Amino acid sequence: MEHVKFIVLLIFVCFLTNCEKKDDFPDPGTLPKGLTGTWVETSTKTDTISFHSDSISGYFCLSRGFAMTNGYWLPKIGSDAYWYKITEDSISVISGLSSSREGGTYHFKFDEPNLTINIGKFCKYIDTKKSCLTFRKIK
Repeated sequence: MEHVKFIVLLIFVCFLTNCEKKDDFPDPGTLPKGLTGTWVETSTKTDTISFHSDSISGYFCLSRGFAMTNGYWLPKIGSDAYWYKITEDSISVISGLSSSREGGTYHFKFDEPNLTINIGKFCKYIDTKKSCLTFRKIK
């Protein structure tokens, strides 16, 4: 039961985190190193992922913003907490809320000096035709 409470709390925090739309990214030298933090997808600048630890496994949140659905502002489809496990050059990802528990293994490269992550397109709802996404740390 503790595990379920943690996941619900994590998802709630993810949905409260707004996607930042900035034309310029902060200087990587001013940001803390490691995975912990918020990362924005560089081509659309509308999707963010948030890692809550530097661990090689755990949960990260994908925030895709909000959309009007049946008269309510709700998180866009695909916004979710994802379980992950990082190995040398790949990341295994499983959707946390999806009843189908969709997931897979994708390319993963963490470029710590430049604070970028290259990751295979793990969510079909991210609005780009690219098969590999680049996320840049923003905080």
